[in-house]
Amino acid sequence: MGVDRDYDDNLSSPNRDEKSMRPLLDTSKSPDLNNNSKFDDTHQVTILTPRASSSVNDKYFINYIVMMLFGVGCLLPWNVFINAIPYFVDYKLNTTALNETSTYRTDFGFYITNLGQLTNVIMNLVNIFISFGGNPKNRIPYTLLLCSGVILFHIGLAVIDSSEWPVLFFYQVCASVIVMFISTGIMNSSVFYLSSIFPSEYINAIILGNNVAGCFIAIASILSKKITDSLRLAAIYYFLAAFIAVMLAFVGYFVMHRTKFYKHCMKLDEEKKRLSSIQSSSSAQKPVPYLKLIKKAGLHLFCIWLNFFSTLAVFPVFQLGIARHSPDFIIGQEMYIDVVIFLTFNFLVLFGNMLPKIIRIPGPKWIPVPVIIRALAVFILFPISNYRPDLDHRIPILITNDYIYWAMCFISPLLFGYFTSLLMMYTPNLVEDEYKGTVSMIAALTIAIGVATGLQFTKILELIVLK
Repeated sequence: MGVDRDYDDNLSSPNRDEKSMRPLLDTSKSPDLNNNSKFDDTHQVTILTPRASSSVNDKYFINYIVMMLFGVGCLLPWNVFINAIPYFVDYKLNTTALNETSTYRTDFGFYITNLGQLTNVIMNLVNIFISFGGNPKNRIPYTLLLCSGVILFHIGLAVIDSSEWPVLFFYQVCASVIVMFISTGIMNSSVFYLSSIFPSEYINAIILGNNVAGCFIAIASILSKKITDSLRLAAIYYFLAAFIAVMLAFVGYFVMHRTKFYKHCMKLDEEKKRLSSIQSSSSAQKPVPYLKLIKKAGLHLFCIWLNFFSTLAVFPVFQLGIARHSPDFIIGQEMYIDVVIFLTFNFLVLFGNMLPKIIRIPGPKWIPVPVIIRALAVFILFPISNYRPDLDHRIPILITNDYIYWAMCFISPLLFGYFTSLLMMYTPNLVEDEYKGTVSMIAALTIAIGVATGLQFTKILELIVLK
């Protein structure tokens, strides 16, 4: 549908009267400008002017797809690293220059996971509290280029023979993980900041993209075992796929900037912020009231943290120790981990992310209740499953039925994905328009902290369960 030319002229005029903008931005008369409820189902912006109204559609869902690509670009490189651990440990570091009990091999996953997550939390903090490079959205293409450079570096390392210098190779990998998380950490919070100008469901597109990356890697892991026995070749394919995904996100960034939908969302967001500044009777730039924002959105931010903390405390490390009990279970031992743990988790989280398109229950007020109940259920049920049955337990094994455990593996990620989407859509709307981008970035930081603390808690959970 066409766009009213007078609207463009009004927006571009430096001398427009404040009163002439009130019909455009009067959120009391047009609540959709405040909560974006119309956007969620139609992918269009309804623009009100003193004389007319018009709509701008997200043609072919280009902006929504680009936000999904950003989500893929944020998480796929890290998923590739995790999935390629056998390549690093059993191929690159499996040389005569290192013995089998070397810490470089036995603790490789621990080192890169903690390095990566610590860097991720720090860079999310930096991106929120330190101003550099102007608007956070402008940092996205540079972070994508940096991330793609790291991936190309690893494709090069896979090609060359490093058997004579495994220790140097290990430290090169650690350094590259830090650089990669510098890029994806900044990109992650910048993308969430950008999403605040769009309808609320566009923030969910990022979460969807995150989980599309997980699904891709889960399928790739299964296919690679069927197609080739070469760890080196499989790793090259993984890294190449990640490079293509990052480059698609890079191209998508510039395509998005050329769409009418993006341009009008940007203009509308700027005018809403401008009016909010006028109504606050302060023309000078105010410092961001971080404590006030955290107080307003504190309960929802806590729920975001708890949702990720409870999930990452058991997935994937703790669940890798939950063994198949019956030899007659429908999934064989060879595919048990790939299907029951990784494939089930990633696809059910993805499906949970899609559910808010159909239903959004509970609302912002009551969402903390089911989030807390789910977290409690996770910490009660998974520790009593068939975890490391060969060892002595403090907590008895009560769930030995493989189908009951698999049902738990269905329900937990489904609710996790659903609650994540709801929380990420609800939380920015708890504050004023001018601070929605900042709160979106704080929510992204909360996710990073939830992931990092959840992974660390896995060791504590193991100490609680085992003697």
